[in-house]
Amino acid sequence: MLAELEAFHAGPLQGQPSHRELARVAGVAPTTIGNWLRKKQFPQVIDPLLALVRAVQARADRVGQAGEPAAAFLDPQTWRRAYEAEARRRAEVTSTAVLAGHGRTALEGIRPGLPLSEVVDPFYLEVHRSIASPVTGLPMLPAYVPREHDRVLAEVVAQAAGGASQIAVLVGGSSTGKTRTCWEALAPLRESNEPWRLWHPIAPTRPDAVLADLADLAPHTVVWLNEAQFYLTADRLGEQVAAELRTLLRDRRRGPVLVLATLWPNYWDALTARAGRELHPQARELLDGHRIGVPDAFTAADLTALHGTVDRDPRLGEAAAHATDGQITQYLAGVPVLLNRYQNAAPPATKALIHAAMDARRLGAGPRIPLAWLTQAAPGYLTETEWDHIGEDWLEQALDYATKPCNGVPGILTPVKAGSSRNQRTPRANRTEDASAVQGPLYRLADYLEQKGRRERAEQIPPIDFWTAAAAHAHRADLAVLGDAARARGLYRDAAQLHKHATVHGASFAPTDLVRSLHDLHPADQRPAEWAAAHVAVDRPYATAGVLIILWRFGARELVTDLAKRASAHAALDTPGAVATLLETLRVVGAHDQVAMLLARDPASQVALDALGDVCELLDILVKVAAKEQITVLIDRIATTAALNDPLAPFTMPEVLVRLQELEAEEQIRVLTDRIATTAALDEPYTIAWLLDALLDFGTQEQVATLLARKPAAHASLNSPGAVAVLMNSLRKAGAHEQVADLATWAAAHITLVGPLTVGRLLGALQEAGAREQVATLLARKPAAHVALDDPQSVSILLAGLRSAGAQEEIAVLMARTPAAHVALDDPGALTILLHRLKEMGAQDQATLLADRAATHVTLGDLHNVAVLLNWLHDAGAHEQVRTLAKRVAADAALDNPHTVRELLEALGKVKAHEQVTTLAKRAAADAALDNRHTVPRLLEVVLPALKAARAGEHIAVLTERLPGSGCFDSFIRFGDHGTRFRSGREPDGRPADPWSWQDLE
Repeated sequence: MLAELEAFHAGPLQGQPSHRELARVAGVAPTTIGNWLRKKQFPQVIDPLLALVRAVQARADRVGQAGEPAAAFLDPQTWRRAYEAEARRRAEVTSTAVLAGHGRTALEGIRPGLPLSEVVDPFYLEVHRSIASPVTGLPMLPAYVPREHDRVLAEVVAQAAGGASQIAVLVGGSSTGKTRTCWEALAPLRESNEPWRLWHPIAPTRPDAVLADLADLAPHTVVWLNEAQFYLTADRLGEQVAAELRTLLRDRRRGPVLVLATLWPNYWDALTARAGRELHPQARELLDGHRIGVPDAFTAADLTALHGTVDRDPRLGEAAAHATDGQITQYLAGVPVLLNRYQNAAPPATKALIHAAMDARRLGAGPRIPLAWLTQAAPGYLTETEWDHIGEDWLEQALDYATKPCNGVPGILTPVKAGSSRNQRTPRANRTEDASAVQGPLYRLADYLEQKGRRERAEQIPPIDFWTAAAAHAHRADLAVLGDAARARGLYRDAAQLHKHATVHGASFAPTDLVRSLHDLHPADQRPAEWAAAHVAVDRPYATAGVLIILWRFGARELVTDLAKRASAHAALDTPGAVATLLETLRVVGAHDQVAMLLARDPASQVALDALGDVCELLDILVKVAAKEQITVLIDRIATTAALNDPLAPFTMPEVLVRLQELEAEEQIRVLTDRIATTAALDEPYTIAWLLDALLDFGTQEQVATLLARKPAAHASLNSPGAVAVLMNSLRKAGAHEQVADLATWAAAHITLVGPLTVGRLLGALQEAGAREQVATLLARKPAAHVALDDPQSVSILLAGLRSAGAQEEIAVLMARTPAAHVALDDPGALTILLHRLKEMGAQDQATLLADRAATHVTLGDLHNVAVLLNWLHDAGAHEQVRTLAKRVAADAALDNPHTVRELLEALGKVKAHEQVTTLAKRAAADAALDNRHTVPRLLEVVLPALKAARAGEHIAVLTERLPGSGCFDSFIRFGDHGTRFRSGREPDGRPADPWSWQDLE
């Protein structure tokens, strides 16, 4: 490629830019440029080379040569791939030590992250600073006291050091020591014989940084995702980040890697929730099963260990003497001092500045808050008297107070530098523009106060000045989400202003929201539609499709035609789901010429194939528009290049094969199934089982035979008995009886007997496989006498397996150990399963014992399964236990999830616990979390009738008034005459908004 570059530079570009100019751009000597182009010298790092390529590309653009075939090789991504390939080749060459050294140096230069030996500053990784001490010479961080979660994390780190890629997610409140725990856990890796690196991706935005460089990540790298919500909740990018990380962790060729992440509990709940509308399925799959809880307080044993270290570090002595309720880490992070400064001493203007920062964060703004926003917003939080009495220098005084370090730790607000962070790689050409670019100083709110604001200000609506200042000064990446927050609280005018500004900066859904909200108020006014059509980012297919649909529904045909032309000419074609959405939208609105124009740009050759579900969606749309050539191109690419190591491949590959079968693409089916059979990794039993099932379903017997010939049973990881059972079943269906027997024999003889889940699942699989001899081998090991009895679901599965095997003697042994008296009571769903199993097997005494324990002591955290347990007890006739459990849940159940509160109310109604229905409904009216506007309407369907039946009018009034501040204005306007009174929205103080229109927006 260097020879092509030299020829293009000397020929069509006539030697311009000069070597001297190229050297200036690349930051090297002019002779170095000549040596590179003449292949006399290999570039040791890639960034100067890419700078040279971009300079040549820019020159080609200016002189009209960029579109020529000779310039096709100027894509920076192509150069990056070629450079990495050549560097690896040189690293592997051993004929000359110099060449190998150059290659290895170059490879080291392009690997993301820093050598772990160079990562010596914990604050670079966002570990909290500690309180100060008058004693000099102390280390940066206080002496460390390991706790139980450190032990759990150490096991994960040890597995990574041993060669298995791992992820650990530390979940705890602010200042509980999550990040410090991760920092301490790096110690074994620092001492490893294999040098590890650490990668902390943060610029230009955190999701962009991950997606840009993750493909280049080398084995033996720690991926540091502190405050992982910033990586995983960023619209579609967050899901893409999660999917890429899942792929990384499952690809043994790229391991070992260790992903260390931290989250607050509310973010964990949001990212892993299964109930209701699932917003983060990829993130949930990435995180689920990898949570390590970090407690808010030290236990008694922890405090004893702490007292043994106080002589070594006076900071620990101070924390031990003065921290309350065992909150040692919070004290060390300066939390009590921060709280005291905020609650007891902050002047009104300072509190106003802090409240503005709290509201900005809880309503969707990023952590770097522009001072201009806070300055303009703060006066709106003051009373008239307070405003009249503050001096001209109020801002200077407020900042001086809020930014002053507290006992050696940063203040309430901390100034942060604008722009990209140091020691980060140059953004690639396809990264989004830095969404954090803002003029003026930026400040970050202390984590603990941010969390306090989310909790204590959850239902407060900021004043008008806050929203006006947000529209003027908030980061452009935050405008759309702030507009959504305003709209959800009934501030229609502020929402429209924010969505208008967000549209200019490329937000995908803001233009649609803008047009819809103005059309509801002024249906005849075309100006919002015209403005949105003119300013929507036409290179973003989702955004354009949304505007096209709404313009079409509102009858703006000319605007539809014009926007369809621009979108079909300029839409990005790399994301299959986005292209499919735009094509379908163009078809629906009747823009057939534009469909043809978009297809002429050959999207089938350009879309990425890493999301096969979206690729199938695109295939469906191509079939609808009869794009036969594009269909052929796309299915050829799928057959030859679709990734087989995608974590979702086992789910999506059958879908792909169905599409190919519907298209009668026999050759592509053969090519794809050949690839599956010959190249699919054999180390993951679940994946192999699902792919084998897919090949069987499609009758590709030749490929089934090829896959079986590779002996998957001999290569699969056998750490998971559930996976072994699934693989055994698939092998049995495929007729691989010898492999089934080998796998069964090994498992029956070697699987650990501690876990009843392991034994129960294996028994079931052996029974299905007809492996009677192996069943006997397993039972001869007397599993019922050895299994732990703490997990009720596992005990239930073991009982089912023993019953299926006819192992009455083992069942008797297990029952004699009285599992009903020993199982843990923290999982109501598992308890219900075990209760059902015991009753089914006639063990009535044990079922009664367990029902008594469950009703009295079951943990009330999982309300969905508490409701299931309550219904089961009722259906089983356990009336006394129903009364006991009903009273507990009505009085003590957490109210932080509207969906599960509704389920619990319905369950209480079904079991006729009417008094408890009223009790819980009244509690919900005053205290239930109303932060999910999708589930609140269904909660109201149950709560309101209960309150009306109890004639609790005051509770209905309280609940109604809570709705706007909680972001549920759509529910609020359904009460009484609210829909009419608040037609134009509402003001933050609760008054109906005056009529307004398009001309009132800036």
